[in-house]
Amino acid sequence: MKNNIIKSGCNGLKATGGWRLAPGKMASDFGLRSSVSNLRSSDFGLLTFAVLLISTILLSSCEDVIEVKLNDENLNLFGVEAGITTQDEPTVFLYKTLKVNQDEAYPGVSGAVVILSDNAAPANSISLVEDQQKKGMYRIPHNKSFKGVAGREYTLTIQSQGVTLTAKDKLTKVEPIDSIQVFPSMRGNKLFLGIFSYGKEPKGLGNYYKWDVFINDTLVHDADRLAIASDEFVDGNYISKLEIYTDFHDPKKPEDRRINLKDKIYIKQSSISEFAYYYYFQMINQSSTGSLFSVPSANIKSNFISSDGKPVLGLFVARDVSVSNTVVIDQAIEDQLRKP
Repeated sequence: MKNNIIKSGCNGLKATGGWRLAPGKMASDFGLRSSVSNLRSSDFGLLTFAVLLISTILLSSCEDVIEVKLNDENLNLFGVEAGITTQDEPTVFLYKTLKVNQDEAYPGVSGAVVILSDNAAPANSISLVEDQQKKGMYRIPHNKSFKGVAGREYTLTIQSQGVTLTAKDKLTKVEPIDSIQVFPSMRGNKLFLGIFSYGKEPKGLGNYYKWDVFINDTLVHDADRLAIASDEFVDGNYISKLEIYTDFHDPKKPEDRRINLKDKIYIKQSSISEFAYYYYFQMINQSSTGSLFSVPSANIKSNFISSDGKPVLGLFVARDVSVSNTVVIDQAIEDQLRKP
């Protein structure tokens, strides 16, 4: 079975005022599982010995060939990456999953009927058309516009190969971001440039956020750059110095820096639904797997429902967007990286 896992992670985000970035509170309704290791320091000695013993046995044993039987039950599933915002026109990418030994891009699915509608009175709807340059990518027709409106719920319906896929998401209003600043952030005894956000968190629990970082108008989309949060502990407060992004790199390899002199930096602060928040949280949670004692990864629960009862991969998300000011990395900011 193909492990269709999109991995991401949180890069040590922190903030004053008690803001709790992912994971936030747990919710079993979203299929989340969490385990906390409470080993005492003396336990680590025993654990280390056990790991070394196992390693010794493995290295000294004869080599055995193990045939792994793959489960084909969930092959050839539909996957969807779709979204609508108050700033951008909606896009929908429809694809099919591959076998685990097929190391290639997911194939887009052509010929689908894709309709996006809202719950306004009367309702508005639009049919998306396939992009001629990218198979499986659906956009609104030329000379049309269908940007999101805060407060409305959106329904995406896709008909393809005799199957109907349906997903809903509510677009909630986001508080405008006040500003961002870029200055050094200490990690151990090293300094790295960090991007810090400032803004008011509106009163009333149940707000969820996602931040996208742009460097020279290019979205930073590395797997470990996902930033999400809930207002669980900061409801109604002003949030100062929320560290959205840190330019971690090997100090011996300055060419690996993402933020450099004269770069232009800005962020987009978005509202997301509770479902989307926990979907992204599971992406973060899975990014920490891979150790000897990790729980095996699994496909993340989607908000799509299929008429044939099969699982659907991916997410449909509706977001309100606030764009920050732009910061240009000048020599004064660069100089702050030099220790006094």
